[in-house]
Amino acid sequence: MRVFRSTLMRTLRHRWPRLKRVLPALVLIVVAGLLIHFGRAVDWPQVWISMRAIPASTIALAAGLVVAGYLAYGAMDLLGKRYARHTLPWPKVLGVAMTSYALNLNLGVLLGGLGARLRLYARLGCRKSVATRVALFSAASNWIGYGWLAGALFASGAVPVPESWGVGSGVLRLAGAALLGLAAAYLAFCALARRRTWTWMGQHAALPSARMAIAQSAVAATSWALMGAIVYVLLQGKASYPTVLGVLLCTSFAAVVIRVPGGLGTTEAIFVAALAPQIPAPEVLGAALVYRALYAFAPLCLALSAFLLVEFRLRHTRRPARARAAPVKPDDPENRNNASFRALD
Repeated sequence: MRVFRSTLMRTLRHRWPRLKRVLPALVLIVVAGLLIHFGRAVDWPQVWISMRAIPASTIALAAGLVVAGYLAYGAMDLLGKRYARHTLPWPKVLGVAMTSYALNLNLGVLLGGLGARLRLYARLGCRKSVATRVALFSAASNWIGYGWLAGALFASGAVPVPESWGVGSGVLRLAGAALLGLAAAYLAFCALARRRTWTWMGQHAALPSARMAIAQSAVAATSWALMGAIVYVLLQGKASYPTVLGVLLCTSFAAVVIRVPGGLGTTEAIFVAALAPQIPAPEVLGAALVYRALYAFAPLCLALSAFLLVEFRLRHTRRPARARAAPVKPDDPENRNNASFRALD
């Protein structure tokens, strides 16, 4: 048995690079298959009618909230700038945060939220260790704000729990109390801990101050609250704001567990299951799809354009600099010949 286990581990280590390239495609194929399977039961013409029935003024208001939501998310990187004490100008920090966030929503955490953020920071002159601290700080801030908001909504019983979920309202209330306890414990730890610095796997980490922890919580909670406001506006007030926000927070947690980029399909299914008893399912699904288009797909197009533009500009500005900085070898025969030709001229 031990020999079999060691052989299996060696095989996995040997095959892992190839598996890493294949797994994303397999996941996308499975997700596409599930979406096609469940999509056959949806009355898509009615969903399209519901989407077209959303007033243009409502969509414009939702688009404005999308901009505010991305700015609120970017503010977490601005706090990270102060925490890591790097000197990158704040407009560039905001641009990196918003670009990586859009990529994260559509491509996943490793490729979008972490990979793109680290690459952009490195391209703009930040050390990898500093960029890593900012990325981890922003991610921690995001989930601390989630803990405060989700904890309060789950514990209050504001989120409807469909019978098909198999989770009673009491379980959700306990989960909310646990989230509130964890968020409060983080704040207390930042305020009262005596040891403030650690080194782990070569990375230096410092505990934020209590004031910084409060700012983390407030900014991240604002970001989540704006996300809920977008869906609430698109539903045109047919469900209460706490209910809509609570369901959205449930979908975000489910997307992390299932590991589908952006919760594709998961978000829409949970919204329909939670709100369809009081709102027609096509209207809920139509609002959820418009929300995805405004909050994920449209920013993705802008983020890809910005990412490629940064890569193009930095690559072409560094080439002339490298050419100017290239040393000339006096013993090179080609250089001597060139010098002779210049003398003859």
